Amino acid sequence: MRGLYLHIPFCRQACRYCDFFFTVSLQHIETFTEHLVKELEIKALSFSGTALDSLYLGGGTPSLLSPVQLDRIISAIHRYFTFSEDAEWTLECNPDDVDSNYLKTLKKIGFNRISLGIQSFHDRELTLMHRSHDARQAKESVLEAANAGFQNITIDLIYGIPGQRLKAWEENIRTALTLPVTHISAYHLTFEKGTVFDHWREKGKLMAVDEEVSLAQYRTLRSKLLAAGFDHYEISNFARNGHLSKHNMLYWSGEPYLGLGPSAHSFDGNNRSWNIASLKGYLQGIAAGEGFTETEKLTSTEQYHDYLITSLRNRWGALPGYLEKRFGNSYRDYFLEKTEPFLAAGFMKMEDDRVVIDPEYWLITDHILKALFMD
Repeated sequence: MRGLYLHIPFCRQACRYCDFFFTVSLQHIETFTEHLVKELEIKALSFSGTALDSLYLGGGTPSLLSPVQLDRIISAIHRYFTFSEDAEWTLECNPDDVDSNYLKTLKKIGFNRISLGIQSFHDRELTLMHRSHDARQAKESVLEAANAGFQNITIDLIYGIPGQRLKAWEENIRTALTLPVTHISAYHLTFEKGTVFDHWREKGKLMAVDEEVSLAQYRTLRSKLLAAGFDHYEISNFARNGHLSKHNMLYWSGEPYLGLGPSAHSFDGNNRSWNIASLKGYLQGIAAGEGFTETEKLTSTEQYHDYLITSLRNRWGALPGYLEKRFGNSYRDYFLEKTEPFLAAGFMKMEDDRVVIDPEYWLITDHILKALFMD
């Protein structure tokens, strides 16, 4: 196992676009912390033995945990795991949660990377998305993190927001580039089923931006960040000075990882498992020592699909030779046959022994993947 992910499911309020598992009921944070440590004790022995490259606390809003609660969790992790010398420790934070003291405490505990959920530097967009911070707090949180000594700061931005003009998106990018950030994750807004935004769209209250606007925003994002020295290494991710996300790289390279907390996923190299997406069910399962995890044994075809989903999202692409070695000639030949039209049209290209999607067309990756999947 190379990475450890902890899902902290608490939020102050529900963002209107988010379909991750979360709860706004904060009274169970202390009980959750105790049960998370217990889950670590239950599962750690099956995964221990290798120094980890990544620790990532996501959510939800991990910055709702107090320094005492974080210290308790980290102390438990240290009882069971060791970390490589250059391991990356990331904590996701909301801008309105962090101040100088909290950030300095995170550094002292051992975190060396901060991920700030900015989403936008425009108050109108933040209000529409029902974010809990404003534009001023967004900028100040980045500066506070830098002043606290963090040299690896990543921010999340969202484009394709209903009503968002290209000029407003350019201003978001321009503002981000004035700040000491080393990594930017920029996601196109999607209307996920069950979210407020999806409900509003069905009622005609919101409309998705059209494809031309999406494409213009994506191209603007690429051109401005590349010009500023960022490496566009995955559909939604840009890194400066080599600060690629080690945690996400584990996912995209098919490395094993352990996920703890409600709804968290794990992967052992061949099989997926996941915890129940219910805080009550999770707490009850942990207390009983059973009933909170499901496992799926992947078929060869499912593993082939997983490999394409992860490898073709990034600039390293897929290796036909790897497909042959792992799955046999038939999978390699099928892949090469299905990629031919995309190679001929320029959507994909061969780079040495790899097949990659041209970054200019990463927005249509899902369309390409569907054509490469086996029935």
